[in-house]
Amino acid sequence: MWTPFDFFNYKQNEYFFIIIKPVKLISINDVKQNQSFIQGIRWEVTPKIFMSPSSGPRSESGKLIDITSGYMLYVDLVNDKPMLMIMLLKRMMSQNVGCIIDIPEELLLAAMKCKVPDCIAGMYPITGKLEDWLKKELGVS
Repeated sequence: MWTPFDFFNYKQNEYFFIIIKPVKLISINDVKQNQSFIQGIRWEVTPKIFMSPSSGPRSESGKLIDITSGYMLYVDLVNDKPMLMIMLLKRMMSQNVGCIIDIPEELLLAAMKCKVPDCIAGMYPITGKLEDWLKKELGVS
C-alpha cells in the first residue's frame, strides 16, 4: 500500500497542529457509501481559510467560519502526483485521514494553478469544476 509519509510531521499555525502521517487510499465509490462523511464535508473551508490568523477564519463575505469539525478537501502533490486529500478538522489537532484516488487528473492539475495567496503550504483549494464533479459523483446538491 502506498503511503505518502512514514513519519509524524507537525505543522503549526496559531490555531491548530496538523498531523501528517500515512493516509488511507479511498475510491470515490467507497466515499459514496459513507453518508456521514459526505454530510461532514466543509465545502467552504479552503487551505487559506484553514490557515487564517488567530483573529478567526472568515469567508470572502466576512462571515466567521468554524474550522473545528468536519472534513476539508484539498489538492496536494504527493510523490510528484496530484492527489485529493481529506483532512479531518478538529480543535487543536487536525489531521490528514485519507485521499481519494480516482479523481480525473486534469481537475487536480487545474486546482494546482491557483493564485499564490490561495495556495498555502503546498495545499491547493479545490476549484469550482472539481467541486461540481465531486458533488455530482457523491449525489450532493
